[in-house]
Amino acid sequence: MSERRTLTTLIRLGRALTDPAPDPARDAAQVARRTVQALSEPVQDARAGLRARARDLRDRAAQRADDRLERLISERRGGQDPEVQALLSARREAREARTRQEDARRALLAHAQTPAQRQVLRAVLDVTPWAGGVPGELRYTGLLDRLAPGGDAASEMSVHRAIWTLAEAGVLAVSPHGAVSAVPPRAPLALPGTDR
Repeated sequence: MSERRTLTTLIRLGRALTDPAPDPARDAAQVARRTVQALSEPVQDARAGLRARARDLRDRAAQRADDRLERLISERRGGQDPEVQALLSARREAREARTRQEDARRALLAHAQTPAQRQVLRAVLDVTPWAGGVPGELRYTGLLDRLAPGGDAASEMSVHRAIWTLAEAGVLAVSPHGAVSAVPPRAPLALPGTDR
């Protein structure tokens, strides 16, 4: 009986020595970070959806206003003034460019299958001019710091996984120097010998 107690005591002592002492403050901070992240993902998705809908409504209203303006100008001026035609053409081209950017953004965001992938894509598209973002460069480490700010291993791993899954799918490119960028969508290729 005494050998059994000694063995049990040694096992408990070994576990106590190998397991770190529980730190309630650190554990609570990790739980709080994970809770905030879990709650913020649906909010970010909803916010992005509302922004996209607002942009769509604004673009449609601008297009209707531009169409009406073009009609009024052509009715009053007879469509003969080259300066007016050049201005209208420039407005039309700018509107079409915005539409192409928004379509490219939607096409890339459609590749996201997880909340982490959506977060990564949104961050990358915010610095991608051909998708409506502001020109800039996003570094791999900056993306990690931004999307997993607490340094939590689980959060960082989900960001790593999201980046590399999207890179393997050909949606993102990661340079050897750590720059993360979006890959422009390509037009489908025609098979050799087809006229289409």
